[in-house]
Amino acid sequence: MQSPLSDEDEFHNSFRYYLSSLEMLAASAEEQCDLMGNYNVAWELKDDASAGKYLVGRGYLTSEQEAWVQTLSEALNSVNAQILPAGPSKEANLAAMNHPNWEPLRYLAKEVIRQLAPFASINAKYLGAPSKDVGQP
Repeated sequence: MQSPLSDEDEFHNSFRYYLSSLEMLAASAEEQCDLMGNYNVAWELKDDASAGKYLVGRGYLTSEQEAWVQTLSEALNSVNAQILPAGPSKEANLAAMNHPNWEPLRYLAKEVIRQLAPFASINAKYLGAPSKDVGQP
């Protein structure tokens, strides 16, 4: 039987997943659709990137970093993914991800990645992940 993850382990794993969702959010519409398998991309991406709000108040990020995460989470609330085209086709998902609401979110995601870069380096070391240009979408 495996022992449960410590709070620190859980946070670092959640942060890595969140950072991946930010990288997807920062990508072009075509890249987003390809990365997410052309299935309900708008809903899935909104849901994944909104999960950052659960990283706030845990004591690992600075208050400024937390503010950026909160800002993006609140901005994602403005996207009504339910009214955007969805399903398993590339055309429907590409149409949804080309909606004008996503463009400022892509820009904001890039800025959040940049703001989180110092902790992303710590996270990569903690998880033993290979180093890359952290904070560069």
